[in-house]
Amino acid sequence: MDKKIISLWSLLSLVMFIICDLLMGGNSQDLIKTIIVAVVLYLLLIIGGLLKWRLAYHFLLFVAGIYTLTMMRIVFIFVAESHSGVSIITLVFAVLGIIVNLLWYRIAAKQIKGDYVRIVKKNVKK
Repeated sequence: MDKKIISLWSLLSLVMFIICDLLMGGNSQDLIKTIIVAVVLYLLLIIGGLLKWRLAYHFLLFVAGIYTLTMMRIVFIFVAESHSGVSIITLVFAVLGIIVNLLWYRIAAKQIKGDYVRIVKKNVKK
């Protein structure tokens, strides 16, 4: 799988999280800190993946999972609190973000599996 495609999907995942985070509002300083942490995590791992650091996509898998759970929480808040805490636009972006992350998992799984196969072949003695 082309690592550039994984990187583009990763950036789209990051953008979806940032949009959801901005739409949810909250304390502006906490919001800025959350966005900075997300950007740093994603960019470091994307760059690591492009530079052939084997574990970058494994860690990115974990990070994307955390942010997918955050978007799922937005959907649950919308359903449980009768729309009082979340707008329809936020709900739409959260659902789109979940879909983007699930597609990211599907695309990245091939690369991660390939990494495992290379590691095993390298370490198995003949």
